[in-house]
Amino acid sequence: MMILTNFCVRPFVKLSQKLLITPAALGLLFPLFVKASEDSLSGFVNKDQLAITNSRIDTLETRLNKLEAASFSNITTLTGEASFQLGSVDESVLTEAVTATYSYDLDLNTSFTGDDNLYVGIETGNGVFGLVDFVTDNSQGGNDTLNITSMYYSFPLGNYDLAVGPLLENDDLMPTTISKYSDKFFMAAQIGGLTAADFTSAPGIEGSGIAIGRTFDNGFNASASVIGMSADTPDGLLTSDGTDTYTLSAGYDDDNFGLGFIYTGIDEACSFFAGFQTCQTLGLNAIEATFVTLGAYWTPNNSKTSLSATYGILSPEVTGVDIDDLNSFHFGIDHEFGPGVLSAAIKSQDFILFDANGAAVVVGNRVPADSLGQYAEIYYTYYVNDSLEIRSGISFAIPDDEGVFFLDRTAVGAEATFKF
Repeated sequence: MMILTNFCVRPFVKLSQKLLITPAALGLLFPLFVKASEDSLSGFVNKDQLAITNSRIDTLETRLNKLEAASFSNITTLTGEASFQLGSVDESVLTEAVTATYSYDLDLNTSFTGDDNLYVGIETGNGVFGLVDFVTDNSQGGNDTLNITSMYYSFPLGNYDLAVGPLLENDDLMPTTISKYSDKFFMAAQIGGLTAADFTSAPGIEGSGIAIGRTFDNGFNASASVIGMSADTPDGLLTSDGTDTYTLSAGYDDDNFGLGFIYTGIDEACSFFAGFQTCQTLGLNAIEATFVTLGAYWTPNNSKTSLSATYGILSPEVTGVDIDDLNSFHFGIDHEFGPGVLSAAIKSQDFILFDANGAAVVVGNRVPADSLGQYAEIYYTYYVNDSLEIRSGISFAIPDDEGVFFLDRTAVGAEATFKF
């Protein structure tokens, strides 16, 4: 009988040791084996040994449960990117020194039904426009503190997509494409938008709101949104004291071309003009404005090349004062070249006319517009792999006989972006 006991117990102990090396396998297979054969084993294994084995199983299950509790939900995905910027701006009004900045973005997407999505955007960085001059489209502020920059919930409503949230941007659910230009270098980060498309998403157009959009089977698309930029203050949402933005879009996309139209009406545009002058400097208490942008793109050469053109009109509205419309035109091209993409663009921009003292020029009750000049850029994006891209280039003002406003600068720099 002793021989039979040793013969049976030793293989069982060796099997247990091997299974302990792989907790996941032990958690799934071993409890079933023990439960099925506990009665038969009791005749060969003493109770103390069986108790020790069961205790080890319980400990491993506890550890696995703690690990699962600390991990993300299986319905939540996390993506993000970190970017490093290094560059200098000649003729800068701040500094011509080489500056180094960073940005860090996180995107959390959670689906509860498979068709819906809860989105949370988190950003930080130290590339603040106005503190350093060399910034890119990826540059972010935040004083090195993670900030929630977007939060909304989207879901289907019949054939439409609907989004609601306390921190929604006016183009979050917009299906309309007016440009295919990559727009990732210096010009994209300048206040006032160095692409005409930026007129539709001026700084600060975010807040509590609702958006609806749809892409039709025939290639057409449309969207509408209402954003309360002061909804989280006593001014509230959709009140006479609050600041609200209304956006409409419509477009068409084919296999290798498309076009679009975007209209934005804003109760208070001082945040937009603050990139150049404050409303107080202009002698104004408030500015209402409408933004209209038209754009089209073409992707010939099996989509290895994209050509995009956008035209924007900003129409300020001030009681008792007639302000000229401010026009913006942008043309950009992206072309696959070697292991990356070569990009180039040219841009013209209007703004309010100022005198030598920096005050807005008023002729009667009219404020005339003035050209800020023309700008160009060329940069190359090298894709090291799917997770790392390196971008470098130059952006400069094109001189003219009348000179250029304070944006007469030349920027040279590079950026590395890590995606995960």
